[in-house]
Amino acid sequence: MTTPERTAAPATPVRILEGQAASDRAARALAQYFAELDERFAGGFDPALTEQVDPADVTPPRGDFLLLTELGSGRVLGCGGVRLLPGGEVELRRMWLVPDARGQGLGRFLLRTLENRARALGGRRVVLSVNDALTEAVSLYESAGYRPAEPFEDNPYVQVFLGKDLG
Repeated sequence: MTTPERTAAPATPVRILEGQAASDRAARALAQYFAELDERFAGGFDPALTEQVDPADVTPPRGDFLLLTELGSGRVLGCGGVRLLPGGEVELRRMWLVPDARGQGLGRFLLRTLENRARALGGRRVVLSVNDALTEAVSLYESAGYRPAEPFEDNPYVQVFLGKDLG
């Protein structure tokens, strides 16, 4: 039996809030994320052209949506979700950090936390999709052991599909 990877603590004191799919704070974080995508993608970003996930699909026991917050102030620094897919895979969705929180190890911390949530949900493999303009995200995922995977969704903004066995 393998042991889940330990999550190294980031330098900035943070708290992970689970079960946040339907919270106002999650909605505000996703609005910031979508605004950044709109700026970064050639031609902009329209969330209506992507799959709209029911909050129940990213709420235990079918998934989870996490907020990463600064311990002292409670400021939301990032978010991310996981949801069960048929066949034992877990999709990692909407992982994002505010720009001024990047480069501090928080992305890797959030990714490991999401992978641990995927394991807790019974997932054996994590898959994700990402736009190739998000080079920092692609680099993070590849450095964490994610490799090219078969496309699993039809999304006009996605060019990169990655997966990782959780072991």
